[in-house]
Amino acid sequence: MRAIFILLGLILTAADSGRQRLEARAFAETAAIQGRVSISGAQQKLKPLPVFKSRAFCGATVRNETLLIGADGGVENAVVLLRPLGRKTTVEPEAITLDNKQCAFTPHVQIATLGSELLLKNSDPILHTVHARMGNDTLFNVGLPKWRRVMQRLDRAGVIRIHCDVLHTWMSAAIVVTDTPYFALTDKSGHFKLDQLPAGEYDIEVWHERLGARQQRLALSANGTTHVEVIYAQEKPS
Repeated sequence: MRAIFILLGLILTAADSGRQRLEARAFAETAAIQGRVSISGAQQKLKPLPVFKSRAFCGATVRNETLLIGADGGVENAVVLLRPLGRKTTVEPEAITLDNKQCAFTPHVQIATLGSELLLKNSDPILHTVHARMGNDTLFNVGLPKWRRVMQRLDRAGVIRIHCDVLHTWMSAAIVVTDTPYFALTDKSGHFKLDQLPAGEYDIEVWHERLGARQQRLALSANGTTHVEVIYAQEKPS
């Protein structure tokens, strides 16, 4: 990138000049990463999940979203986290929503920064609950008739697993709460991209609710794009 400066009779102090050079250098030394998460071999499409309650509204089955694979093996809803080495980062809390819609949690997987506010709602005319766990700990367990809205603050980093406790056993979701500002969720083809990253070394973690986690260390070069390919082994039949 070429920068052109026009002086308009301004006299810059040495401190101002040095600060501008540092800011220009920091801007120039950004990097990008793009990649794909896939699964090896032919993968059998998951069967719909059977419905045991509220079938008059939900139907006999619902879509199984726990492993969504594209035609070319790309894995959707894989979480990608980048943590820089030797440099502290901060995150800005945000507002996210988890809905109950057509007898499924929506969205099925999402990422939230630490301290974010989560709005729980129910668009269905039947009762649902949102039982959120991190490991063996229950973070909250909220009953949601259609009219109710509840806010919950996400103050612990990690993977939150969510289920519905009113015998809607097929319902599940995940929220990954992160303390790094550099994250992405793979699309339907398994692709992701992050840009405007400070150049340097990072630990990259890829997490999927069924396939598990993969980690590696990589260096992102200034003014360049690093390409990453993450390939999971085929699931063993259960």
